[in-house]
This record gives sequence, structure tokens and C-alpha cells, in this order.
Amino acid sequence: MRSLDDLVSECDLHLLALQEAMARCPRPLTLDHFATRDPALIAALDQFAYRFGKLQDVISVQLFRRFALDVLHEPVESLPVIDILNLLERYRYLPSVSRWQEIREIRNQVTHEYRLDPGELIVTLEIAFGMVAEMSEVLDALNERRRR
Repeated sequence: MRSLDDLVSECDLHLLALQEAMARCPRPLTLDHFATRDPALIAALDQFAYRFGKLQDVISVQLFRRFALDVLHEPVESLPVIDILNLLERYRYLPSVSRWQEIREIRNQVTHEYRLDPGELIVTLEIAFGMVAEMSEVLDALNERRRR
């Protein structure tokens, strides 16, 4: 299992790439943005989708477990992710397990965006853009506790 420092560094890189991708996306996104194929927009949205999925995965699957082990000293080696989410919510490092599951669902939608029509994609992306800030806040809370 990777070190907590290594996982935090990876999350920071994904978060930076997400912010860069968001800065290259017109806001608000409209149907007109998808009426023609704009390579710059496609590249920014591809980067966003990839990094959003990676950040959410690394936090959920690796970082939360390592944090619970190293910082909270909880024996979570063999627990399912949902139990670790519940633990982090109980310790108040995760505002809501259900909200984290919503972030996971949006991650799945963004990852499989080719199934969405442009109107649905715009709604999903706008939700995902807001969720980047939420994931950043969770990372900040974990880092603050880690430094104590």
C-alpha cells in the first residue's frame, strides 16, 4: 500500500489538473458549445473527466483507507469502502457518506459521458465542477488533521 504522503501528492496533482481544465472551459456551458466540434473544449473536457475520475478513485479507494490506518489508527485493512466512509463521517472528516456516493455517481456519469445527450452532459458537468470544490475541502480536512 502506498504512503499517505504519496497519495496526497497524487491527489494534489489531479486537483491542479482539474482546476486547469475547468479554467479552459467556458462558463456556463451551453448547447452552442457542443454544436460544433471544438478541439480545445474537447481536450479540456477530456482532461476534466479523466482527472475527476482519478481524483475520486484515489481518494475513495486508497487515501481514505491509508488515512484511517495511519492517522486515526483504525484497523481498516480488510473493511469495504462503505465502512471506511462511515468511519470518516463519524470522525467528521467526510461531511456525508451519501454525498460522497453522489460524487461517485457523477464520476461514473462523467466517465461514460458519451452516453449522455449534450443537455444532460452540461448539467452533469456543472454538478461535477461544483464537486471539485467539495473533494478539495475533504482533502484539506484530511491534510489539516494529518499535520497536527
